[in-house]
Amino acid sequence: MTRVSFPLAGMALAILVSVLLALAPRSPTAATDAARAHFVGARACAACHPAQSTAWSASHHAKAMQLASDTTVLGDFADASLTVGGAASRFFRRDGKFVVQTEGPDGKPADFEILYTFGVAPLQQYLVALPGGRLQALSLAWDARPRPQGGQRWFGLYPGQTLPPGDPLHWTGRNQNWNFMCAECHSTGVAKNYDAASDSYATSWSEVNVACESCHGPASRHVDWATAGRLPRPDKGFAFALHGGEGSWGDFDARGIRRWSGPPRANPSEEVCAPCHSRRRPLVSGAEPSPKFLDTHLPEFLDDGLYFPDGQIQDEVFEWGSFQQSRMHAAGVTCADCHEPHGASLRAPGNALCAQCHDPARFDRAEHHHHASDSAGSQCASCHMPSRTYMQVHVRHDHGFRLPRPDLSEKLGTPNACNACHADKTPRWAVQSLRDWGAASRLGEDRGAETVAAARQGAPGAEKALAALASDERQSVILRATALSLLARAPGEAALNALTSGLRQDSPLLRLGALRGLSPYDPVIREKLGAPLRDDPIRAVRIEAGRLGPDHDSAALDEWIAAERLAEERPETHLNLGALAAERGKAPEAEAEFLEALALEPRLVPALLDLADLYRSLGRDLEAEAPLRRAVAAAPDDADAHYALALWLVRQKRLADARAEVREIARQRPGDARFGELLRLLAR
Repeated sequence: MTRVSFPLAGMALAILVSVLLALAPRSPTAATDAARAHFVGARACAACHPAQSTAWSASHHAKAMQLASDTTVLGDFADASLTVGGAASRFFRRDGKFVVQTEGPDGKPADFEILYTFGVAPLQQYLVALPGGRLQALSLAWDARPRPQGGQRWFGLYPGQTLPPGDPLHWTGRNQNWNFMCAECHSTGVAKNYDAASDSYATSWSEVNVACESCHGPASRHVDWATAGRLPRPDKGFAFALHGGEGSWGDFDARGIRRWSGPPRANPSEEVCAPCHSRRRPLVSGAEPSPKFLDTHLPEFLDDGLYFPDGQIQDEVFEWGSFQQSRMHAAGVTCADCHEPHGASLRAPGNALCAQCHDPARFDRAEHHHHASDSAGSQCASCHMPSRTYMQVHVRHDHGFRLPRPDLSEKLGTPNACNACHADKTPRWAVQSLRDWGAASRLGEDRGAETVAAARQGAPGAEKALAALASDERQSVILRATALSLLARAPGEAALNALTSGLRQDSPLLRLGALRGLSPYDPVIREKLGAPLRDDPIRAVRIEAGRLGPDHDSAALDEWIAAERLAEERPETHLNLGALAAERGKAPEAEAEFLEALALEPRLVPALLDLADLYRSLGRDLEAEAPLRRAVAAAPDDADAHYALALWLVRQKRLADARAEVREIARQRPGDARFGELLRLLAR
């Protein structure tokens, strides 16, 4: 982000300084360590930064969370009603408060006061208090779009689903819990303050919404710097500077595209945006903005269920992962180049935004986009940023800036921009159209998507293809890191060579992916290759290395355990801690953690499978049948659950039952080599 300074002098400066002193307590000295800086609030920033403050006050960030009031609540509370999944709800006013009558945690209708609004467009959610300091997000939301667009109505976020109390997605469940799921990214200076002993929260914040210090960090030392006369300091009292370094974008080159002119571009804005615009989990408590995203958070890779095999967004993964794959990211473009950081608006409308770096005389014409001017198809984003709708009405663009690949739709079933608009046509039609335009030169050229798809299916030959993809420097770093992590499914000589190389790369994402790919190897190999990275300067990398060698006590492993403990209210935490205890030979501790995970989520398949495997290792194999049966019942389409049950049946010499189990999952996953091999063994 770029901060703009305005020259002030004389009386105006004296007044502003006095306002700052009144609003913001000063640290002892301007040189106070960054760890002692504290939050001062957006009002303290507005005095010297009026333009930025005005832009921010109208932004979605400023309205990310607000106290419920006549001016902030957008929904119809004039005795409106809605029935979803057989449960009726009513929205009304009482004594000046906003109230919803809906199904409570006991399954009975009850009245709940709306305390906070959550977001403003294209939908608004509402927060309700439950015992234990919990704020819960209703799964009934207000469609804030204009009526002609289908808005101005109440709707359910999960239509067609029956979500009884106890389901994680029921509004009273843990996946609708603001304290864990939402607070960090919708408020400033959040301290979750969860107490496991009482299963309760005492969550606090500096400001209820996403304010200045969410991105810039605690500003008390900056205020000290400003009030002390703005002495020369590159950081101006902040822990780091939010600017991209020296340099500029040059003129259009022969391709009609600008190139960055200057030193390699630092990208602090992307690092600061990433924690709230990615699928990730925090690694430290109360993480403040940092120029190193992987020091405070652990991101997801391009994993199955989150991204399509070609890297397009699938689940709600936000923007970071797709942007990491883009040519824009590789060229040094930052979030703030396209998005004005204070108002969070685009820096220019429509194609004019892209024309900042792409010559409109070459790209914004029919010869390039092959659509009528001013039509939806002529917009750059229509072809290069295909959209996907989340939460029923929230349309979000993929930030991979990719070329349409209808050929991959034919092969892999991935979506493509052409058929997103021309839904009545086939991918074959789209491929032919591109060929007719002379725009199909790259179709079939990049095999990365096919490699990822094959690896996900456990197809033969995946090892060498993944190793080649991981070493291909033409590919994005996040795709190469994903390939390294997928090598865990295809161990072998080629895989081990690729992983060894990945561990030595400058990119922390590549080192992280390589560590994940090492997981199935012998402990001696893991220790030899992974141990040096326990001292890695990047927290996400070193704790992954610490977890990889659980037989060795280390500061990195302690950091990993501490990071897991940040989410003690979640079943996944206990699953992970149980797996660690099992690997360290601490069977009672492992069993207790797995049972705690299942107490929080009885249908958590990985915990059921790990518990069954623990019983097998302890010679209590007969006890393993119950959790295995529960796993198959909870997830009938889960290949691993069927496979584990089939192996248990083989151990019990119940071969006919085992064959039936494997045939069913082989029918569902015909490309997975594991099940074919087991069937062949059972047929002997």
